[in-house]
Amino acid sequence: MASGVLRLVSSFCSMVLDDANVSSRFYMAAHELAENITKYSCGPRVSLELALEGAESSCVMKIRARNEASPERLREVERRLLSLKTADDPVKHYDALICETAMVEGVSGLGLARVRAEGGLDVDYTIEGNELTITAHAPIGRWRGDEQPKA
Repeated sequence: MASGVLRLVSSFCSMVLDDANVSSRFYMAAHELAENITKYSCGPRVSLELALEGAESSCVMKIRARNEASPERLREVERRLLSLKTADDPVKHYDALICETAMVEGVSGLGLARVRAEGGLDVDYTIEGNELTITAHAPIGRWRGDEQPKA
């Protein structure tokens, strides 16, 4: 199922974006988020949304993943996401995580740090009850079309 979603993300990006680099960054983010919801969801309610939102001066591409998770998993992901969001230098943070998890088998925890460091996307999250929502986003400039999209 994840591969089908990734094909849709790739098709959407190629239809609306003029920049292959931006498209590949969002494809990578979609891959990491789809992998996370596949691995860590504890319920049947999952979603992955891609949106192009605009204002008069700029557009923002957002990819949002939602899933249910256990309380233990939510505590762990919140710790990691808070650390990621507050890191002064996303690349140094990512490098430190690589060193920290190099000898740990099974779970690296690098995907979201990769989205921020390699993809240059901002990462936000919310936790409501047992539902986790992670959003990766970045301004993209103009998109394919005659004018900027209206919200």
